[in-house]
Amino acid sequence: MYTFKENINQQDFENFAASYSCAPIQQTLAWPKLKSNWKSVFCGVYKDDVLCGAALVLIRNLLPGFSTAYCPRGPLLDYSDEEAVKAFTDGARELCKKHGAYELLVDPLIPYGLTLPNIDEKNYYNPYNIEQGQKQHETLVKAGFRHGGFGKSLHDTLQPRFNAMIPLCNADGEPLSAQALKKNLPSRMRTYFGGFRDARGLYCEKAELTDENFKLFETVLQKTEERQNISLRNAAYFKQLCEAFGEGNAEIYFQRCNVNVYLKTLRDRLAKEPENAEKINEQIAEAEKVIAEDGEVITLAAVLTVFPPNKDGIRIAEYLYGGTDLSRFAPFRAMPGLLFDQCLICIERGVHYLNLGGLAGTFDDGLFNFKNHFNPMFLEYAGEFTLVIDPLKYNIMTKAMPTLKKVYRKIFAR
Repeated sequence: MYTFKENINQQDFENFAASYSCAPIQQTLAWPKLKSNWKSVFCGVYKDDVLCGAALVLIRNLLPGFSTAYCPRGPLLDYSDEEAVKAFTDGARELCKKHGAYELLVDPLIPYGLTLPNIDEKNYYNPYNIEQGQKQHETLVKAGFRHGGFGKSLHDTLQPRFNAMIPLCNADGEPLSAQALKKNLPSRMRTYFGGFRDARGLYCEKAELTDENFKLFETVLQKTEERQNISLRNAAYFKQLCEAFGEGNAEIYFQRCNVNVYLKTLRDRLAKEPENAEKINEQIAEAEKVIAEDGEVITLAAVLTVFPPNKDGIRIAEYLYGGTDLSRFAPFRAMPGLLFDQCLICIERGVHYLNLGGLAGTFDDGLFNFKNHFNPMFLEYAGEFTLVIDPLKYNIMTKAMPTLKKVYRKIFAR
């Protein structure tokens, strides 16, 4: 017999997530700490008093009398078990009524489509069953959820439907060696590893989580924001995020450049290549100027990675934020080397994939071009599902007041 309970023991919730394959970072005890303007409820589905499903549900008042509920990247269920899905649906409906929410939105990690990487199938891990995922999609609909469609734009859904995943294991699930990982990448990318980095004084450094480094991280990301005309987050948010997940679970890494090492490379080249003296002297002058203005060691790129909450099953690390300062030494291509090091760090921690994040399902924009450099697996999720609790209020918010709909979706995303 299946039962639904709200306000379950948080340690029980955390233990369940730790054993759930592909557990997302949004279904953790840390996530509500980033959503303090939402009410958080930890729920469980039990089979004969044994926890077999869990869900963090966030609830927020939008307007007087209008509250909404959201289960980000959840619930954590066996979607092939119709009875478990029905128990969650029935329980969630009563939970929403109790808290005055007119809808519940969920966007579970149900695989619906897959584009395989352009590498030998022996060299990457593929545990995804797309046919099963499509049946799980139907199970949610059968239980009473309305599917939001298969939009391909990044802005069609709160969480991206399409994700670029770098495989970190071979077909047998065994961790890749550094050499095997490098072999999986396009030849044009391999140029920027090894001797190329060494000659330019490039190296990856894990950042101490200090206010100074959070500010530096923000500064590097601002360079990307300016180039791409986007707005990301600030130092205060990055600090909040790292503190919420805790040390070792959320980390910042910098791609540093020891400019003196680069200068030595240039001077050695000058002695060996007098025919290229004019160009090399220009590069030397540039490097000396950088040292005079910014010091011997500078930061060219930065990433913030959150490691998976689960210990069992498939483990996916999230590359949440990253940026590159191209105002100095742009030809060094600092980000590819930094992401390569991120992959190696993930492999050491028993991670199966590094998720580079979302992109449009049309596979024709700048995000696709950048992420495709790493020969990732492009995984398509089923998308958003809505459980309508109060049809009248739901219709007002989604049909009669389209402007408000845009506003509340922005609130959802915060």
